[in-house]
Amino acid sequence: MKRKTSFFIVLLIIALFQVMSSISFAEPITFTLLHVNDTHSHLDPETEILPIDGNPTQVQLGGLIFLKTALDRISATDNNILFLHAGDAVQGTMYFIKFNGQTDQIYLNQMPVTAMTLGNHEFDRTSSFLAKFRDGLSFPVLCSNIETKADPDLKGKFVPYHIFEIQGERIGIIGLITPEVITGSSPGKYLQFFSPEARARAAVKDLQRQGINKIIILSHIGIDADIELARSVSGIDLIVGGHSHTLMGDFKAFGYKTEYPYPLVETSPDGGKVLIVQAWEWAKVLGRIQLSFDGEGTIMSYNAQPLLLIGNNFGQKWQDANHDGIVNEKDNYTPVTAQYAPDKYQSILRYIIQSGQAGIFVPPDNMKEIYSQFASGLLELKNTAIAESADDLRRNSNNSGPGPLIALSMLNKTSSMGAQVALLNPGGVRTDFEAGKITVGMVYDCLPFQGTLVLSDLSGQELTQVLEDMVHFSISKKAYNANIYAYIAGFRFQLNPSLPQGSRVSHIEIKQSDGSYQPLERNKTYRLVTNSFLAQGGDGNSVLEKIPKKQDTGLIDADVFLEYIQGTTLKNPTEELVLIKE
Repeated sequence: MKRKTSFFIVLLIIALFQVMSSISFAEPITFTLLHVNDTHSHLDPETEILPIDGNPTQVQLGGLIFLKTALDRISATDNNILFLHAGDAVQGTMYFIKFNGQTDQIYLNQMPVTAMTLGNHEFDRTSSFLAKFRDGLSFPVLCSNIETKADPDLKGKFVPYHIFEIQGERIGIIGLITPEVITGSSPGKYLQFFSPEARARAAVKDLQRQGINKIIILSHIGIDADIELARSVSGIDLIVGGHSHTLMGDFKAFGYKTEYPYPLVETSPDGGKVLIVQAWEWAKVLGRIQLSFDGEGTIMSYNAQPLLLIGNNFGQKWQDANHDGIVNEKDNYTPVTAQYAPDKYQSILRYIIQSGQAGIFVPPDNMKEIYSQFASGLLELKNTAIAESADDLRRNSNNSGPGPLIALSMLNKTSSMGAQVALLNPGGVRTDFEAGKITVGMVYDCLPFQGTLVLSDLSGQELTQVLEDMVHFSISKKAYNANIYAYIAGFRFQLNPSLPQGSRVSHIEIKQSDGSYQPLERNKTYRLVTNSFLAQGGDGNSVLEKIPKKQDTGLIDADVFLEYIQGTTLKNPTEELVLIKE
């Protein structure tokens, strides 16, 4: 009897040992998450004017060439790094037009990318383009709300999520894309797109069934949709977003106003904490957050500070001849270097580094070599003729020159997204076109700011006020030409500049699909397309700045105009949309 009892005890011990050995006891982990989004083929840094220690200073900001340096520097000091790209890697510069995404492949493959999700602009060209682009990437591309099985080029190219290990702990990363890809890009007839919320919920449950309790959403659906997702789906710890080009965090030291903290903290339906982050655009910012999870998969703590990526070339602003400090295209900047102005140069460096909000990044030699090869290839493209002009297109009125044609191209591109009217600020159009050939370089010289097209829903009354603000800005002589007020498409209006402010605009009429015009209704909602400069309140447009839930399409104004005029012969418009009456 004792032998039987002893035998069963031994069996019980063996069984318990097997059960215990099959249980995975999760351990606390800490890792650094780095991220970018909407890099849009921006190899080069942008030239920006930032207030450095109280002085307007010209700096070089962002671009993939600086991003590589930033990643190398952080990787040298931080352990356990995840680096994520939240989509729209391509489309937006002449590099993409010339090299068809090859530059982005090469640069991104030089970086320690953990995973990327799809953005809507990955679908701007054919499925075969996207298949080739994806095949050239050395890291997983994630998207859970797309079905590719009917597309022969893209079938099996993407996975809904990927599981990574850090310190023996598994982390699930789920990819999402905006449903706006259907109308805002060219995905073709074989692909299906589904609700981000429904697919995220299903993917979270799938990961949880596998015992994974640390879950990241890598999304390209925009900040508003990210917030709704965080509030609607349980089990998400962090959302790394894109699509809305949102700058988050504290950058007051460099004059940037932001709407959201970094991270934004939301609460899921089960009461869990969800962090939301995004990193602006064009690799101007590298998102950076250090996360600590306990064994149950709960975020215990985090330390976050995204970084502006600034180069080491600076210029100092000179006042104009009138010493009024007005910023315009004739302002001069003189280089500030360690050789010619060492004290000021060191002061600028010190301010940037001590801010804690930015860093100085110089590209490594191997990246410079790659960059120079691609940059030389752009010269041929810039000199390529893509259209002709039968007239001299000069910026001498509201109804002639490139401006009205650019506004028309904006409306044409976004009409499928519901746009009814287009508005462009005169200062955004920088050059005339002489009769004859128009080259790619001439288009980019005319529209040099890389503004994106933004959709805003506003009332007829608000549209009237926007026009009044545009007119007042020009009349107050803050514009480069006080007699040019706005470039428009899809509507017309009358203007009396001699009347008091707020009463100069009248007889606004909206163009209908049959070509007729109907009077504006003050309480009716209209969808306006404009550039990102005006949408953010530029040229005194406080009404546009305050419009909630604007949709940044990510479409670059110069790219849209280039596509619109390619292979055509341009003429000055004959219709007078802005009618001056005094």
